[in-house]
Amino acid sequence: MTVAAETFESAYRRHSLELIRYATVMVGPDDAADVVADAMVHVFDGDVDLSSVVNVRAYLFRAVHHRAIDHQRSRSRRRRRDASLQPQRHDSVGQPAAVDARKVMAALSVQQRTIVFLTYWADQTPADIAGVLAVGEGTIRKQLARARARLREVLHD
Repeated sequence: MTVAAETFESAYRRHSLELIRYATVMVGPDDAADVVADAMVHVFDGDVDLSSVVNVRAYLFRAVHHRAIDHQRSRSRRRRRDASLQPQRHDSVGQPAAVDARKVMAALSVQQRTIVFLTYWADQTPADIAGVLAVGEGTIRKQLARARARLREVLHD
């Protein structure tokens, strides 16, 4: 096994569980492992030597983040196509609606979902999240505020 392969393998072993948890929030439990696997293939096949990466964890999270965005785009296109082919369904009147956290979170952009996850489930600070997503800390704070507002809208509808 080459040094690069050993570095990749140890990085994957060290961070795989939290990457899968993160992907689960981003794309759901059915597709999380596939998104992580796709991201890891992309990282392994890429030109970057992990031993030269300053923050491997952030680098892997960013790779999963990008694959989750790709996955969401693909899924959205598929849903729109499928919805255009299906007859409209109506819910029963008077039935109390249960909150489906996945549907509520789906109302957010992938970046907002990421920020909400890293803030509330991974207990990361805006500075930490900014490092993972390679954006400014102000962007994180603004997107978190927008995500909270959007969640309030969705929950009150």
